[in-house]
Amino acid sequence: MSKIASVRWLAACAALCASTSAFAQQTTTPTPPPNIANYQELRKSFRIGIRVTNQLNNFDQSARFEQDTIEDITDFLDPRLIATVVGTQNAFFGAVSSVFDIRGGTAVAGYAQNSALLTVTVVSPTGEIIRQENGAPCTFTFNGQNRLQSFDAFDAAVDDENTPTSQAILGCLSRSFARFSPADPLAGNPNSLQAALTRSALDLSNGDSAIEQDPVPEGVAVPNDPWLVGATYNTGSAGRFDIDRVDARVQRSFRIFEGHRAMLKIDLPLNYSRINGADTYSAQLGIGLEVPLIDRKWSIEPRIGYGAVYSEDLGSVGHILQGSITSRYVINGVGRGRFVIGNMVGYAQTLDTPGTSANINPDLKNWSLRNGIAYDLPLKARLFSRGSSMRASYAFTQYLGSDLRNNSFHEATLSFGLRGREDSPRATRDLIRINLSTIQARDFSSYTIGVGFRF
Repeated sequence: MSKIASVRWLAACAALCASTSAFAQQTTTPTPPPNIANYQELRKSFRIGIRVTNQLNNFDQSARFEQDTIEDITDFLDPRLIATVVGTQNAFFGAVSSVFDIRGGTAVAGYAQNSALLTVTVVSPTGEIIRQENGAPCTFTFNGQNRLQSFDAFDAAVDDENTPTSQAILGCLSRSFARFSPADPLAGNPNSLQAALTRSALDLSNGDSAIEQDPVPEGVAVPNDPWLVGATYNTGSAGRFDIDRVDARVQRSFRIFEGHRAMLKIDLPLNYSRINGADTYSAQLGIGLEVPLIDRKWSIEPRIGYGAVYSEDLGSVGHILQGSITSRYVINGVGRGRFVIGNMVGYAQTLDTPGTSANINPDLKNWSLRNGIAYDLPLKARLFSRGSSMRASYAFTQYLGSDLRNNSFHEATLSFGLRGREDSPRATRDLIRINLSTIQARDFSSYTIGVGFRF
């Protein structure tokens, strides 16, 4: 098989969405794509079912295939390749019906009996045709004098990612991923970049807000605002997708007004994920200004966040801009501890990618609502002559706007902290914190262990 660039493969995957005579007719009640050769039993990220029938000789043969990466997936529509399995007559004159599950997005494609027309359609799992941003159906046709010419026309169209046809196919696929894929790296699920930006805007697990620092003991110098450095390991599953990820985070706070507790926060989260064995990378940059409205009681934090994600194996590339405002309110004197109530509202949208042909923008626009509560409890036990604490938190996130695979998820965290020595300026902060957390959503669960340091 020829080697095709990963983004080309993604566009090509859309071709797999093409509908044959068996799939092309859209009725009032959509019909789910057939489970050809039981391809839905396969577990890898890309799975394909193909059926070839020929009325001229009563030929009928089905097969299924699976791949971890997007490479060479368009070759399954090449009549020359099909002919190596079912013969030239069946490949060039029989009916070819193909169903492609492209890491959670569904597509149908093929040729009708004695027809050279290659039809490409991106559909929902129930068979409904996905619509482009302008409302046009995500159906694409390629017609030559024979099937070889039709396939070559399709191949040439998707080979140049800057053509209108290629960009339309990519847009259809990316919208399908956000709506139906439980493991899309960009958006639509709790493991995505979209969710990571929302969680970074309101993180109740670490107690790093300006209103949570205890009063500095008399005679002890006021400490400089700390660096926060942390790392977590996460394992989880989303349907047939196994997910392992490592996150790193660097944060620095600056007091920009002398004698005032307002803090400018610079936040840099980094991520590496393995989704069914495919490598994915993402990075964020967040800038927020937390302003206490009532000292050690209530603060607000406007924030702007930007994130980008890339996966050659999965054919995913994109970026998101998010603006948010967060409120934190502390209730002291609850037993030996205190409650922290957090509320956040944000707005985010995916962006075009200037300067690159790999422009896969699903045109998502979503409001995010995240609300949670944390209970912070100083422990009586002392470790290495240092104070310790326990913190439990819960947050619920919900999205409004563009359709997403998971429009809500739950997150719970339990953490333990170790403070500086009592005669140290750092005695008002946890220097080391160990976190255990879980995220739960429809057809999604993950578990995380992590450690963070302040210095």
